[in-house]
Amino acid sequence: MHNFRESGRRISPRFKSILWVSGAAFVVLYFAVPAALLRWGLDRVIFRAQSNDRTHEDQRFDVAVSPGATVVVRRYGGAGQACAFFFPGQHGGIGTYEGTLFPLIRAAGADVYAISYPGQDGAKGHAHVASLFDQVALAVSQVGKATHCGMRRSVFVGRSLGATVALAEAVKFKPRGVLVDSLGADLSGVIRAWISRHPMLVGWQMLPVRGLLGQRDYPAASLLEQAPSVPVSVFQGMADTVTPYVLARNATQGHSNVIFTTVVGGTHQDTYRLAGDAYAGSLRSLLDADASRSR
Repeated sequence: MHNFRESGRRISPRFKSILWVSGAAFVVLYFAVPAALLRWGLDRVIFRAQSNDRTHEDQRFDVAVSPGATVVVRRYGGAGQACAFFFPGQHGGIGTYEGTLFPLIRAAGADVYAISYPGQDGAKGHAHVASLFDQVALAVSQVGKATHCGMRRSVFVGRSLGATVALAEAVKFKPRGVLVDSLGADLSGVIRAWISRHPMLVGWQMLPVRGLLGQRDYPAASLLEQAPSVPVSVFQGMADTVTPYVLARNATQGHSNVIFTTVVGGTHQDTYRLAGDAYAGSLRSLLDADASRSR
């Protein structure tokens, strides 16, 4: 009887093999799925959710940037002041910014030209990281030609992903200045921060994220190096878990054209609101700066 019970407790070699194969398959999928997404599905990861709130602009420009895709630029203001081109984050949300951010920009003395990437806030098509910067550049160029917004009287303003876009466009256009908040040091750092906020995915930290992204990492330090004559003001919240404070601070150190402002308690959502008057004052300083620095 004792031997019968012992044999009943033994795991058959076949069952052991099934367990081993199942475990190995789980491990492979656990790492293969995120690796495939980063390599081939990055657009779906970044632009998976878009806002489509109602907006109340004074003028709208729909710029065709590819077959079936447009970049929308909305003007807020009387088209008589300096120009602030605004680049939003991955979700858009221009309707929300109308009541929170744009009043700060307008108070600083600039008309707002808010950009919506393909798929955001009524813009046609779908955004793709690889082509986004060139598409936005086309829209900025066309709107600049159709208005009084030459680069001598324009500043670029960006938040989150839009902060990176603003820096990348500044390399091309050399505006009067750049004002950003919630800046990601690079895309790989933002992705690792996202992983760290999900305990069940902690093993993904072992992935070679930067290698999987390749040239799509867009490091802020490199962008700053390419436009050393453009004044840049960065506001970063210490409680920002999406674009971590320490990484952003380190990426901007050593650049003489950068003023880095710490916002105590600022999160990814409210840093510019907490900065308030300091944010508007920084923008006003950029607008008043010697235009020759951006030439």
